[in-house]
Amino acid sequence: MLTRSTGAGLLRGNRRFDLEAGIEATGMGRADVWWRQLQGGGRELVPLLGARVCALGVVRYESLGYQDLAALTYNGAAVPGHPQGINELVTGSVVAVRTRSGQLVKMQVQAYGQDLQIRWQSCPPPVQYRALKVVVGSAPEWLVSRYVVDCVYESPDTSMHPCGQGEFDAGGGVVEDRISDAWGGFPATARVTVAVDFQPGTGLHGSVTRLEPQVGPAGVSLLYEPAQEIKKVKLVFDLTPRAKTQDYLLLRWVYRSGSSAGAGSQRTLTGADLQENVAQHEIAFPPDGSATASVDLTIDGVFQGAELVQFKQRIALPASALAFRFRKQGTGPRYRLEAF
Repeated sequence: MLTRSTGAGLLRGNRRFDLEAGIEATGMGRADVWWRQLQGGGRELVPLLGARVCALGVVRYESLGYQDLAALTYNGAAVPGHPQGINELVTGSVVAVRTRSGQLVKMQVQAYGQDLQIRWQSCPPPVQYRALKVVVGSAPEWLVSRYVVDCVYESPDTSMHPCGQGEFDAGGGVVEDRISDAWGGFPATARVTVAVDFQPGTGLHGSVTRLEPQVGPAGVSLLYEPAQEIKKVKLVFDLTPRAKTQDYLLLRWVYRSGSSAGAGSQRTLTGADLQENVAQHEIAFPPDGSATASVDLTIDGVFQGAELVQFKQRIALPASALAFRFRKQGTGPRYRLEAF
């Protein structure tokens, strides 16, 4: 996790300091430097726990930034601060520190002595961004009433951050936003949730799909196609002989997942729908991973002015389309449907 510690304080003799948190450390844990007091009066600033230092001497503290600190060469040797010998920690001198977790901090000695009066400031790299783009494809208006898209990501410090939202009609739409590395780096994946509300007439319950696309060097680009989630079957009717204006077909269907009955609905094709040589209608079902999904289809109605013999059949899914033709039932006026 990147910290942004800035402050001033006292680094006491023989004490250790945590430059990431900006506090004096107890013991050896969570410390970056040790202002060590040697026997005989010597003093030195010792990097701890993998931290590295680079003594810069008396330079302009305020103008030093991340790019300046990143270009330096750091080492694990102690910085001498001997009152009667080599002293690279005189008042006004600056030491760059690469902390135990790899963050870059500048530290200035404001007053030299057995205790060092210091100020410090972490210098994080410039925030970078990667693009996120989620495209939601279109669906028939009779099927879908609304899409709601919500995008978030978890940064390496385990905090959650929004990165795009959108609400669209059946025509679909595009959500565009950015993912940041400001909280310790880019995440491995984003979390995209797509909620679908169906039209009331379909009888379908809303569905929620959760996706985790990878965050690559170019960001996230995701295409969500409703056809990937929604099962559809097209019903095609060969209208031979030609339907009469008072004819109609009543379609009823119930979706089954294994042995359990699920969503169902119905649709009436009126005489106006049956005036072409071919009539078509799509029925749809919610996402379901069941290997034994099926649909119970029942068709009643009137054809050629006479009551149609009821058609009833269980159809195994997936099935992209079913075609029907009308056949005379015996010698009377009634017709029945045949699937072919």
